[in-house]
This record gives sequence, C-alpha cells and structure tokens, in this order.
Amino acid sequence: MDKNFDVSIIIVNWNAGKYLQETIESLEQKTQNISYEVILVDNNSDKNEESFKYIENILENKEHFSIIKSDENLGFAKANNQAMKIAKGRNFLILNPDVILHNNVVKILSDYLDENSEVGMVGPKVLNSDGSFQQPCFRGKPYPKDTLFHLIGLAKTFPKNEYFNGYALWHLDRNQIQNCWALSGCCMMVKKALFEKIGGMDEQFFMYQEETDWGIRTKEAEKEIVYNPNAIVTHIGGVTTKKIKIKSIFIFTQSMEKFFKKHFWGKYNFIQKAFWLTLIWGNFGLKCIQKGLNK
Repeated sequence: MDKNFDVSIIIVNWNAGKYLQETIESLEQKTQNISYEVILVDNNSDKNEESFKYIENILENKEHFSIIKSDENLGFAKANNQAMKIAKGRNFLILNPDVILHNNVVKILSDYLDENSEVGMVGPKVLNSDGSFQQPCFRGKPYPKDTLFHLIGLAKTFPKNEYFNGYALWHLDRNQIQNCWALSGCCMMVKKALFEKIGGMDEQFFMYQEETDWGIRTKEAEKEIVYNPNAIVTHIGGVTTKKIKIKSIFIFTQSMEKFFKKHFWGKYNFIQKAFWLTLIWGNFGLKCIQKGLNK
C-alpha cells in the first residue's frame, strides 16, 4: 500500500559534490516528529562525480528515498515538476543539495502551512556560509523599478527607505514573520493543494526566476507567501554554477528577459521595453567583466 507523508522533500542534484551528502545528513539529523519522503532528481551528473556516487552507493538503499536519474539536464523547474507530480506529501519542500538545516525546518514550515489556510508558500531564514543574511529568501514586488533599485545598490544604500526597497525589503525586520512576494528556491515549502491549483514551476525558465514567477502566480491565486525566520538554514550557494560562471550569468539574464516579457511586456511602450532590455543585457555584460577581472 502506498504511504502518504506529511512532507515530500524534493532535491534536484547536478554535480553537487560533497555538499549533497552534507545536506542529507543535516536533513536526517534535524528532522523530527514528522513523516517525510525524499525524491531526488539527478540532472545527469557526471558518473564519476562525488554526489552521483553517493546517490548510487547510499541513497538508493535508503527507505523513503526515491531516485530519478535523468539522461539530460532538465533544468531546475522541469526536474522539480517531475518530482512534484509523483510526490505523496500534503506539503512539498523544495531543497537545494547545498543547504544545511539549523533546526527542525521541515516541521516548522509544514506546521505553519497546516495552521494557516490563507498561506500557499512559506520559506525559512537563509544564511550565507559566513552567517550573513541571504537576501533572496525574502523578496518583495518583482516589478522592474524595484528590481532596478536592488541591482544598482540603491536599496542597500538606503535600507530604511521603503520607496527604494519594494523588492529588497531591507526596511523590514528579518527576525519577524513577514508576508512577501517571493522566496528562495534553495529552500521553500508549498502546499500540494496550491500545486494542484496553479501548477508547478514554469518550465520556460531553465534556472533562475522560476520561484519569482511561481510567487506571482500564488498571489494571483489569492494565497499568501510567508517568510518564517523561526526556521533557519545555511545555503552554500554557487556549488554547481561556479563551474560554469559565464554560462550561468547568461542563463540568469535569459531568465530575467523571459520573466519581464511574461509579466510586464504588455504594460510598456516601445521605448520603455528597449530601455529595460538594454538594462537587463547591460547587467549581463557588466557581470561578465567582473567575473573576468576576478579570475
């Protein structure tokens, strides 16, 4: 008989090295008093790579672990959707393979969703390896103006100014539960009922912006998105993308353009569209130069 779980934990892996094992060990050590399954999608990792060997030698033999091995790199959105379609939990935790749990994150987030019917998604406080706050886990309106203020540094220069912080939200208390517009795809929980209502991540986004798009669709479905700092994780970040620096910047920029065209294209005239597209791709050029200088 198929077993139902409180939470389905979905991990998409691609050459994550030693970090996948550290994530799984953290998950098993910290998760208590809640039933869960793990569905791991491997996006065609190198067969001699450390995380792939760990999957074959350890994870395939673990109870309540399901492994999906893809013959190609499906991208983040498509791989997660594949797992969510077979998940048996009433809540889904999207978890990157380079995230360390500080406390009982799975239960804290799941209980919050269960206790708040108006909430569709919830995410934890996310820290960098040095203990600093990782801003993408708590984001506001993803409108072009607000995103621009964030990208050019005005938001952080004037952190108490609400006008400049519509996206970055530096003016709000990060130690309090807050409503927001988007969470970090490294660790976020969504109700299965919401997935069934609005669908999964938009697969036109290979990587980046899929969680922001998902957030907008959640708001359109009149469900709240909540940042809950009672759950805490560390996200190493860049474990896989640092191996393909320029390519990852290009994919990020492509996703920014797709996101802009999907949600805002019809709201601007020709000159405004040209301005925003120039800004998006100008940012790509600047980041490429910065990466080159930092080699």
